[in-house]
Amino acid sequence: MTTRLPKRVWLLLFAQIASQMGDAAFCVLLLWAVLGMTDDKSLVGAVAMFNYLPILLFGMVGGLAADRFPRRGLMMASDGARAAVALSVPLMARYGLLGPWAMAAAGFCLFTASAFFNPARDAYIPSLVEKSQLAQANALVQVSVPMGWLFGPALCSVFLAWVSPVALVGGVGLLFLASVTFLFFLPGVPVTRRESAPPAKALVEGLVVSWRDVRLRWLLAITAVDNLFIMGPAIVGTPILVKMRYGGTGTGYAMLEAALAVGVFAGLPLTSWLNRRLGQGKILIAGIFLDGITYLPLFWIDNLWAAGITIALHGVSIPLITVTRASLVQRIAPPAQLGRVFALIGMTVLGLTAASSGLTGLAATRVPVNVIFGVIAVGAALCGPAAWLSREFREA
Repeated sequence: MTTRLPKRVWLLLFAQIASQMGDAAFCVLLLWAVLGMTDDKSLVGAVAMFNYLPILLFGMVGGLAADRFPRRGLMMASDGARAAVALSVPLMARYGLLGPWAMAAAGFCLFTASAFFNPARDAYIPSLVEKSQLAQANALVQVSVPMGWLFGPALCSVFLAWVSPVALVGGVGLLFLASVTFLFFLPGVPVTRRESAPPAKALVEGLVVSWRDVRLRWLLAITAVDNLFIMGPAIVGTPILVKMRYGGTGTGYAMLEAALAVGVFAGLPLTSWLNRRLGQGKILIAGIFLDGITYLPLFWIDNLWAAGITIALHGVSIPLITVTRASLVQRIAPPAQLGRVFALIGMTVLGLTAASSGLTGLAATRVPVNVIFGVIAVGAALCGPAAWLSREFREA
């Protein structure tokens, strides 16, 4: 039986929709703009890697900040900084300062701000709802992800016919400002426990907490390996697939990203239903297996529409992982160190995305991109059976 969520959760959802639309549109426009500047696949991979490298470098610092400073204020500052970065891109173009590496620098700065936003958001949610409502609240907030990846690329597909990708990036800044506005009306939650430990010691404490709990240890390990396989092909391989194999345009690429969002929408009610009936460990294992194997048809598919259907089916598996993982961590991690634990998970997700993106760009210079998708589909799917080997994780 579900209970009605408070209005403040909906405010967070609206802020997240605007912010996720900004993230999604920025990523689509960034890579398509770079593909317009160069046909060097390894350079495209390097630019994508720079997008996610800050999470690996600054993720734990962001998590510590989420445990030491008011989380709503941290989110507002982060989205304000992301707005400034997006608005600066067309200005750099106007003065002839924009090239592939300048775009990479913009992505690096934008995702540096994300390193502080994401752990603050996930650690903030338990202060908005009762413990029994966590899975429901996480599922609702996760609606922002497919909505962002549906409407962000959809807007890009409409405007790219008339406006350059670089000019559209400036409009993305307005989405981040809209998020700041919604966040302003959320309640400020003071930090309940001020730590006196030096920052270096506090960071180590977050690592120790995650390592000592076998469930968190397995979660981090499997998440890292799964994302090393999946994320680079998903981010770098998709535009290459559209342009080089299907002969598509920026509009086709944006439509493919929107298809992913449709699949995630379909997976959200399924995830909510399963979380009320099955153990979270089992749901995570199933989601990880499906996350990989649903990419396998791209090995054979040779047209855009069939690829869109495949990617939509792949999207169904994503909330099985993201919603369930957040609820599990909020349930078992110490509240005073929740930000650091979420930051560590963010590092395994987005940090490994940086490595995976770089490797995918290099591999695409020598291996057909459809073969890359076939290989990673099998490798990622095997992470599910590997996770089943841990009884503690399986029964979490």
